[in-house]
Amino acid sequence: MKLKFLGIGAAYNPSWGSNSAFFLMEDQLYLLDCGESAFERLVNRPELAGCRAVNVLVTHLHADHIGSLGSFISYCGHVLEKPVLVATPDATLVTVLDLMGIRPDTYVFRQDFTKPFPGGLTITPLPVKHVSGMACYGYYLYDGEETIFYSGDSNALPPQVLEGLLTEEITRVYQEATYREGVHAGHCSLEQLCAAVPPDVRSQIVCMHFNEDFLAAVRSAGFSAASPVRAAAEENDFGKRIIVR
Repeated sequence: MKLKFLGIGAAYNPSWGSNSAFFLMEDQLYLLDCGESAFERLVNRPELAGCRAVNVLVTHLHADHIGSLGSFISYCGHVLEKPVLVATPDATLVTVLDLMGIRPDTYVFRQDFTKPFPGGLTITPLPVKHVSGMACYGYYLYDGEETIFYSGDSNALPPQVLEGLLTEEITRVYQEATYREGVHAGHCSLEQLCAAVPPDVRSQIVCMHFNEDFLAAVRSAGFSAASPVRAAAEENDFGKRIIVR
């Protein structure tokens, strides 16, 4: 269950694309967040064309994480005629989408994570700390073979997630990271990760949501770094600037 990324940038790094990941589970497409650039970069992907239905997990309500969600839901319904399920513990999202003109009857909203999701995926939300006054969540994802964790925006690597990695209950962690300590109190820094994570498991932590280009420092410290997929139709400016592996 390795994630593919549409973008790996933070809010103030738009040229790297809004941080958003996706994967297929049987005939279901799963999208983790849908920020300002996500719809544009997903619209021509073969995974979207070939799936039967779409499921969107939302970590929180900042624009770089839900900025194109309304357009994406509308496109899936009116153009592709594919059902969309949107899941988050935070029901405020329904009001936000309604203000965008996206009626609740045009998608399925789900707050209940106690039962498996389409394709048999088990999803467990974990509240994380990002900014005051806004609910934010990371997600454990279990496909029957492995468990991974996707942090969303979080000012630290949750200790229970690190413990799960150390005990091999979690295979891989996707963790947001900024470069320097103190740049933004709502984000986790590379320095914090280096202080908290033993070297022997660092390669299992995939850093993402970059505020600047410090990929060399991430890899030098022993961590992995998320890379975006190439544009489906043709290489765009983003693809030219970032080496895609």
